[in-house]
Amino acid sequence: MPATRRNSTPVSKQFIAWLGLAHFMSGSLLAQDRALIQQAKGTRIPVSGVVQDYTGRELVLRVKNNEPPRRYPRTEVIEVTTDYTSHHNQGRKLFAAGKIAEANREFTAALEEEDRPWVRREILAGQVRCALWKGDYPTAASRFMPIVESDPETFHYNLVPLNWANDLPPANVKFEARGWTDPKAPLVSKLIGASWLVTVDENADEAEQILKRLARESDQRIQRLAQMQMWRVKLRQSKQIDPHEISRWQQFAEQLPVELRGGSYFVIGQASKQGQDFERAARAFLWLPLVYDSDRWLAAHACFEAADSLSALGDHNQAGSLYSEVVFRFGDTPWGRPAETAWKALKPATREAPSPVPNPPAP
Repeated sequence: MPATRRNSTPVSKQFIAWLGLAHFMSGSLLAQDRALIQQAKGTRIPVSGVVQDYTGRELVLRVKNNEPPRRYPRTEVIEVTTDYTSHHNQGRKLFAAGKIAEANREFTAALEEEDRPWVRREILAGQVRCALWKGDYPTAASRFMPIVESDPETFHYNLVPLNWANDLPPANVKFEARGWTDPKAPLVSKLIGASWLVTVDENADEAEQILKRLARESDQRIQRLAQMQMWRVKLRQSKQIDPHEISRWQQFAEQLPVELRGGSYFVIGQASKQGQDFERAARAFLWLPLVYDSDRWLAAHACFEAADSLSALGDHNQAGSLYSEVVFRFGDTPWGRPAETAWKALKPATREAPSPVPNPPAP
């Protein structure tokens, strides 16, 4: 907040302040934002200035008023810090504390008072997280699409509210998804909509054709996500996926930017489980609750499926541990009650010493 001007300020202090302003206008710029930059030789340097934009491609930072802004590739940016409004800060704190409804209200207030485009994208991302926490995919989509419209290369793609399971979508999502796939809709809207409609019999063929077209798009984020969505189509149409093809899927996923990987492991887990390779399935599913948990409902589903896979292996101790995690961490999701039932059924068998939970491979 700018300092309040007082009429009683002595003339000398006013003159000194004016000199400071003149110096500011002539070359230097008051440090408002801070960035930590990774140089080619491995050295990290702090830089201060005013962030003019921060996208999935680059950081644009004005250090001095009389110089062009400096541009740093996103790959060189370790972190960016700035001053947020009180509503924004409170929203972040409340979300971290699991107070989602309160956090969302704070983010809504923050959005009304913030005019920096890159910070507005952060606030919208906060709202997407709140919606995903509750499994509110229509709201998540409505908040995510403006992020991509503002920054097509956004690093918030880990929040894209796609469907990765092959279950039927909820009625409200199915209704909204038909609008998202409108021919005039943006690419990301079509991608989200098609991901939900591809499991709906009356819309599956059209959704599949949309995904095939998107899989040839020049936008690599859209293209890669659509290609992985097509794995779901193949999984629905096949009784079993060849293990070598599943290995190719995994290699494909491991070459992606981190923010695009999460959902792919769910499909890999499903394919492995369908082929009764339960250990591989558990390893794939565990990526979501352990690492890629932005979509909390998908992480809960994956944790349940990992427990199911370990139970099929006869590892009732670790299956019980994962069922209990679903109950205590994701109990308000649709998998909380089934996990509690399965956990209670396994309890007598879980008194032995537990064996290690299989870890996912290193990224």
